[in-house]
Amino acid sequence: MSSGPNGRVRRLWGPHVLGVTLPHGLGLQVQREALFMKSERHAAEAKLATAEQQLLGLRTEAERARQTQSRAQEALDMAKEKDKKITELSKEVFSLKEALKDQPAAPGTPEVEALQGQVKALQEQLKAARDHSAVVALYRSHLLYAIQGQMDEDVQRILSQILQMQRLQAQGR
Repeated sequence: MSSGPNGRVRRLWGPHVLGVTLPHGLGLQVQREALFMKSERHAAEAKLATAEQQLLGLRTEAERARQTQSRAQEALDMAKEKDKKITELSKEVFSLKEALKDQPAAPGTPEVEALQGQVKALQEQLKAARDHSAVVALYRSHLLYAIQGQMDEDVQRILSQILQMQRLQAQGR
């Protein structure tokens, strides 16, 4: 298209594209706005890519947390099972002690000695189970603190030492 009577009108994109004529200053303004919009679009795409990467990282972290929580739940279930066994052993020790008290037999008879041996063995099992239960409870509390992002400095130091020992053992093989 040709320019207008005052010479201020020109074609922005040429006759093939839009066939629209704009005042001379408006064409430059539209080009600037188009460039600005393009740069804004690129900035938004970059922000989107960053957000997608962060989302992927968070999803990975969430999956690790779920796995850790699952392991913690398994440890908790095992600890509950051990507690049940401890309770059963305690009841059995108590009943055997009561049975010993009710026995009219002399202290040196084979029955009494067998029951005393049984009581002693059960007491040792009970002590071992209680010790194990205490270790599991401590491990469980440390694991739960680790899941929550809180870990005692001593525990971190010990875990670091364990990792170093494992690496040294792996290198030595």
